[in-house]
Amino acid sequence: MKRFLCALIMPAAMLMFLAGCSEDFDSDRHEYQTFQTQQTQSAEETEEVQATPETLKTDDNANQKRIIVLDAGHGKSSSAMTDSEKEAEGYVYSEVTESWGEWRHYKNHTFGEDCYASGCTFTAPPNGSCWYSIGNGDRDKEPEINLENVLAAKDYLEEMGYVVRLTRSSNNENPSMNKRVSYCFPNNNIMQSPDASLYVCVHSNAGGGSGTSYIALEDEYMQDYIPDDYVTLSNRAGKIINAKVAMETGLRENSPIGNEGYLILFNKCPVPIAYLEIGFYDNASDLSIINSSHDAIGQAIALGIDEYFNN
Repeated sequence: MKRFLCALIMPAAMLMFLAGCSEDFDSDRHEYQTFQTQQTQSAEETEEVQATPETLKTDDNANQKRIIVLDAGHGKSSSAMTDSEKEAEGYVYSEVTESWGEWRHYKNHTFGEDCYASGCTFTAPPNGSCWYSIGNGDRDKEPEINLENVLAAKDYLEEMGYVVRLTRSSNNENPSMNKRVSYCFPNNNIMQSPDASLYVCVHSNAGGGSGTSYIALEDEYMQDYIPDDYVTLSNRAGKIINAKVAMETGLRENSPIGNEGYLILFNKCPVPIAYLEIGFYDNASDLSIINSSHDAIGQAIALGIDEYFNN
């Protein structure tokens, strides 16, 4: 913008002075990826900025009202946890099974009231039951991968104006599912109504395969607070975010994973949930992409969440 200070006309006996103008250039462009801005000293030179395909929409008023729960799947190995740690993380000891864990469901139309294998949907994996052992969540490499991706997503989401709650912030934690979903409530108080808008569970897959996907909800869920279109909204969020991850990383975009609608989080989450399986950490090619793309994955998760709400 140019500003000119016009010459002041003084009495005839005095000289006329001209004040020069100053020229300022102000560029305030934010991009996801690092860029270099060259500001020239000559008006004849040009300035070029390499733009990324998508840019961040920051501080949107609607976004500032939305709370996102980011859940880095798994955590500290149960074998490395003391009994007091397990209890603090929300697990209980079953005399029947002689193991630490938690119940897979709440009683129908309640929240926080464990089913004890009665009055619930009874959805479970083949040959499974309503009891979910803590050891089912033990992984070696995956917890660290999940946390890196979640921390990157948190930074992008907060920059966009969202409020973010993490279910864990270190690899020395392994919250129960009950504790994880409590982050959907103000101050983790499940006696209040949930105030989170979306729960995003971030995992990486294993077992011989490649590419990125999400697990689809497909059963009937009976926990309190969920909206009538809980399944539709959840699957829509998973689809959108997964597509962004594939686009930003080059991982193959796979179809949604079916026949796992019994997952404990699906039966306990009080708000729509996207359950991501980002790459296969036991596939060398996928693992290489994952390890070099945490920032891109975080960006993709944030972009996907923003598209879910704003398109």
